[in-house]
Amino acid sequence: MRSYMTDPSLQFFGFKHTQYQCVTARGENKKETPLVEEIPFAISINDISYAVLMATPVNLEQLALGFLVSEGIIKELSDIRDIELTQNNLPFVQEAVMESSVVANIQISPRLFNRFKHRQKAHLGASGCGLCGVDSISQAFPSLTKLKPSNAKNADALRALKEQLKPLQTLGNKTGALHAALLLSQDDKPICCMEDIGRHNALDKIIGFALQNKLSLFNHNVLMSSRCSSELVQKAVRAGLSNLTHLASPSTLAVTLANHYGLRLIHLPKREAPRLFSNFND
Repeated sequence: MRSYMTDPSLQFFGFKHTQYQCVTARGENKKETPLVEEIPFAISINDISYAVLMATPVNLEQLALGFLVSEGIIKELSDIRDIELTQNNLPFVQEAVMESSVVANIQISPRLFNRFKHRQKAHLGASGCGLCGVDSISQAFPSLTKLKPSNAKNADALRALKEQLKPLQTLGNKTGALHAALLLSQDDKPICCMEDIGRHNALDKIIGFALQNKLSLFNHNVLMSSRCSSELVQKAVRAGLSNLTHLASPSTLAVTLANHYGLRLIHLPKREAPRLFSNFND
């Protein structure tokens, strides 16, 4: 039976930013300024350490779930047996510079765990061979399932999206230095906005939210404040997202991958009309 557990001592989960003192370059009086939190977030699978992300400590359950979807470890909520978030005791030296860290231990089904262990062994074996570079590239760009054709986006609706994002960046509007990902419904209505110091984390939080709420991302759109890279395209494709929209232009590889997998990739420039870089022949 699946359950979600959180250590009650993790008070900082609701602690979104900290007031820090600073002095201006002109040597004016000290003043308080809000800065966003950044902590190490370790993810373990069935008690086996898997990854450490530097993240903003909000919506960490969604981040863990979305990250596992992006990594191809899980596909559905039923793949999860349990999630436990706990505060990690840091060594003394690390404790001097970091207030806290969090560990997410995720229990997955025996079938998926067996596949995960085999994949880990293959990864460790490849790291010591003469062709490890080729193997690493193959792992970085796996073959994914192409997306189903989705509905075309209305140009006027795309133009209006930029105005929807900023008011929903509740944390970023206070501290800056944060990326945002806004999940939009099939008719371009805001569903939820996720923020994080890492742009990959912001998208993973959206994917985790959709997984928790059993929401299909087909014909949905995610608007991101960052540029679009190949990793974000792969995350979107794995999650079944139909449209990925950014306020900054994409890389050439991001466009190539989006075209290959049928992801509609959109850029919203500051002043010009929206640009569709892929899947625009509907």
